[in-house]
Amino acid sequence: PEDAEQLRKFAELMSTELERCGAIVSGLLSFSRESSMEYRDTNLNDVLTAVLNLIRHRIKLQDIELKVELAQDILSIHGDANKLQQCFLNLIFNAVEAMPQGGRLTVASRVDLAKKQARITVKDTGCGIAQENLDHIFDPFFTTKAEGQGTGLGLSIVYGVVKNHGGQVHVESTIGKGTTFSLNFPTL
Repeated sequence: PEDAEQLRKFAELMSTELERCGAIVSGLLSFSRESSMEYRDTNLNDVLTAVLNLIRHRIKLQDIELKVELAQDILSIHGDANKLQQCFLNLIFNAVEAMPQGGRLTVASRVDLAKKQARITVKDTGCGIAQENLDHIFDPFFTTKAEGQGTGLGLSIVYGVVKNHGGQVHVESTIGKGTTFSLNFPTL
């Protein structure tokens, strides 16, 4: 039993470190623009569902309540599903890391027919972002995380992906209450 517990802990550590290494390599490749974009008709709800299925287990392990509010409409944009998936993963992982003692993560999508826009919202009840850091969060290599905890590429990648899709990113944050990222994309 003791060996099994130790093996489980080592497996968890290996998994976490492999995820971290993969994220760093992926981030560096995206940042250096090595991979080309493949634009096609893409349903944002399908991309979000795939991302949520990937991270659902990690969210449960961290005692985070997940609330998903996806629009009934098909949110079609002209986009690269892989880049969008990476964008949403970065936002969700940041939200999860902002809630080490648990909390609530809300992922929502909606369409604004009048503006011909799809909006994706990722909201957490985490530690929030200090006002003085809000102007820098999209800067490459800017991070408030401890040494070895982050590359500072996640949000710059989010910003780049959204801009490359003709969209905008908005962020609202309050220390101790949480952060909301809103991504707007032009619909087809």
